[in-house]
Amino acid sequence: MTPSLQIADARVASCAQALNRAADFLLSRQDARGFWWGDLTADSTLESDFILLELWRHPPGLDGVWNPPTRALIDKAARSILDRQLPDGGFNIYAEGPSEVSASIKAYTALKLAGLAMDDPNLVRLRDRILALGGLQAANSYVKVNLSLFNLFPREHTPSIPPELILLGKFIYEMSSWTRAIVIPLSIVHAMNPRRPVPAGFDLKELLKLGAPFEFPNNEGFLGWRNFFLKADKVLKFWEKRGSRSLRTKAIRRAEQWMLERTQHSDGVAAIYPPMMYVIMALDVLGYPKDDQCMLEVQKQFMNLLVDDQRGFFFQPCFSVVWDTGIAAYALGESGQAPEAALERCTDWLLTKEVRRPGDWSVKRPNLEPSGW
Repeated sequence: MTPSLQIADARVASCAQALNRAADFLLSRQDARGFWWGDLTADSTLESDFILLELWRHPPGLDGVWNPPTRALIDKAARSILDRQLPDGGFNIYAEGPSEVSASIKAYTALKLAGLAMDDPNLVRLRDRILALGGLQAANSYVKVNLSLFNLFPREHTPSIPPELILLGKFIYEMSSWTRAIVIPLSIVHAMNPRRPVPAGFDLKELLKLGAPFEFPNNEGFLGWRNFFLKADKVLKFWEKRGSRSLRTKAIRRAEQWMLERTQHSDGVAAIYPPMMYVIMALDVLGYPKDDQCMLEVQKQFMNLLVDDQRGFFFQPCFSVVWDTGIAAYALGESGQAPEAALERCTDWLLTKEVRRPGDWSVKRPNLEPSGW
């Protein structure tokens, strides 16, 4: 045998061994019920938003002291955030990515609420990085809206989110599923115009970049989409002041019904973190008592996303078990290394997760039989 053939055979043997090891590892991670389920991790914004949500749900007393159970969760969340701070002081939104201004502002707000002092080295580096990235004025719309709920950003410089959108026929179904699920509960919160208290003396003035405007810049000219949305926002703000109160009430009730229907037969509205957080806020501003069954259920759905054990403290944005199972099964099937019994268990489990109820997609395709995952 020639040296080149010997090398080729060795490589084939090496690949076969790697394939066997990979298949054995995957099979060792399969649950006895047939599925695979790994942790779905995200950036620090989830823990930052959680601290802001705790300020909403369980604000500290007049003395600024959080109740012990909340304090314990906030301390864990703050530690989780700090563990991901970048060398330049900021926070990123994807692995090995650069500092991003909105994620950094969320982290700063959360860490300051958690009790880090203004002269804490981590907070100083973070503040400097935020100002270098454009300051508080450079944050995205969601950050500005969230902060405005606590009077930490001027409400008049946040985008309007009118609940009347839900009355415009099928308009909301032109949005993506993820966007629609955020907009509906957030529109309720926005319409009720809450001004939640913050600890005495708390503000974010040190994040304001001198000379930078609060207004969203129009750098696309008169015919650009940005100009269109800026003009539309002015119309919506006029409507908020002068529009029909009865129509707004009708829209809020319709949005409430839409939202509650989608907390059922699922792990939460859109089964993903941001909408589930806004649903808690929406029910609160609508006056649902803390012990109401709907309120208890949506809070349970939200807190189910929390991992707090030997793996650490972090929120999963959603559950990935169907994805993980489908991908693992496909890989094993293509490898030819999976025992038939393992794939049968996987198939049986996946079939139990088939969606047979019509979802939002059926608004546009009402005659299709529901199916899918």
